Amino acid sequence: MTPLDEAIAEAYASAPDTEIIYDAVEINHPVFTQPFRGVNWPVTGPDLERFMFRHEPEALLDPGQLVEYVGLPFQVIPPESSTNNPGTFQIKVALHADFDKYLEQAATNPGIIKATFRQYIKGRESEGPAVVWDDMTITSPRREGGSITADAAVLAWAFRLYGIIAFPSDYPALVAGR
Repeated sequence: MTPLDEAIAEAYASAPDTEIIYDAVEINHPVFTQPFRGVNWPVTGPDLERFMFRHEPEALLDPGQLVEYVGLPFQVIPPESSTNNPGTFQIKVALHADFDKYLEQAATNPGIIKATFRQYIKGRESEGPAVVWDDMTITSPRREGGSITADAAVLAWAFRLYGIIAFPSDYPALVAGR
């Protein structure tokens, strides 16, 4: 088990058992009139479940807005924590007609497919995401049985900054020598 896997397992184990986490993915391509937005949800009927989630104020698409996501089964596998790993997530999405129409458009038109992964806490969806991994580049999409699998590359994912950046101009006490 990698250190990242251990940290995720510890976070899930220490979370209140009443807290439900929604994994959401937003996939965009230059030819799309609107991005595909899906939330991990078991499909129980012919109609997809609809969810409303607020995007973070810094979002590339619809910043700070409540947007609709559709529920369908998918899996996001985070990158391995190692010095040899380029920081590649793997996304597996179950085949569904609503998703297939997006894939067909992307496959028949040139352009880079981008993705954003977000996690929301049930009951606090309108507050915005608890976790955001943005600006991922989708590569190597392929059909594997009843799902589509793709790699999502994130440059220097292990070196992402968390919290705020403290500049001397904003926090002079940090450099005042006291």
